[in-house]
Amino acid sequence: MLFYWYIFYFIFATIGATLGLHRYWAHRKGSRNIWFEWISLICALIIGVYKPISWIGIHRLHHKYSDTAKDPHSPKYQGFWKVFLSRWEGHIPYHLVKDCVRNPRMRFFQRYGKYLIWPVIIFSPYTIILGYIGIGILNTAGHSNGPANHWWINILAPFEGNHKDHHAGL
Repeated sequence: MLFYWYIFYFIFATIGATLGLHRYWAHRKGSRNIWFEWISLICALIIGVYKPISWIGIHRLHHKYSDTAKDPHSPKYQGFWKVFLSRWEGHIPYHLVKDCVRNPRMRFFQRYGKYLIWPVIIFSPYTIILGYIGIGILNTAGHSNGPANHWWINILAPFEGNHKDHHAGL
């Protein structure tokens, strides 16, 4: 049974986080239609990301200030548990997310995600747990001493284990 939850999670994490939030939304890679935007935001919600503009803003801050004291994903500066649990309390400058704020689908999930997450918590808590663990592993192990590649990160953060290469390519 847990294997099926894992497969379910892996599919939703790939669409919601890897292809959606990370590549399409945060890095503005590729052009997609309105249906992909809806699907990616729903999949992100299923793995526990109920405030997508915040997620994207933090990720953009991470790339802007990578491996400095202002990097929200740096365990060296923010602390392991704070990064693992995605507990960043800083301010996200509007100019980093204004494209997301203009998007009505993104605004909808940012505003109503705290309500939409409840059915997911009730019917699919495993996907949320795996989502938080996957994001936590990526943010800590993928940035332990600067950006790092680790094949095993891909187990819970699909297609994100090449994190050093990702940083070098931007």
